Amino acid sequence: MRRASVRARLSFLSALAVAASVALPASAALPASAAERAQAARRQKAPATFAPLFDTNTRFKPGKTVKLRFRARRARTGAPLDASDVSFWLRHGRPGAEVRLLATKVKSDVFEIPFTPLGPGQYAVLMAVHGAPRNAVAPVRLGVVGVARGMVEEPPEADAEILQRRRSNGRTR
Repeated sequence: MRRASVRARLSFLSALAVAASVALPASAALPASAAERAQAARRQKAPATFAPLFDTNTRFKPGKTVKLRFRARRARTGAPLDASDVSFWLRHGRPGAEVRLLATKVKSDVFEIPFTPLGPGQYAVLMAVHGAPRNAVAPVRLGVVGVARGMVEEPPEADAEILQRRRSNGRTR
């Protein structure tokens, strides 16, 4: 008698699990990491969607101008944004040091921005929607490869000649 009740309970629980997995939509699943949760919250609060129409893993070269295209739409309605409703900014370095970019509207929801990086490093293209906080829309990050201009200073430990002199004078590290 006891075995029958255990089997009945197990079959009931397995049927309940199958029914629950079918009944819950995929959107009910919660993002795993804190970064994913923050990004999901930002998307829900964002006044607009801002998506690059190019491969963001492309590495650009300093001094070469490329035209970057982005799709921008209102988040709630999906309607295209007017050029007067948005502004685009380029950040290189610390936050707050942004330069305004001149964007042209190519299609109803596509903007084109000329991008000429001055040197290597990480850049971010920001879109600001008028009437919304500056950081409401997530930036698009870009990477620029190359060699920095000017003199690059290395610590004495990196210089083989200095290390050789220290060893010959009896100083070792």
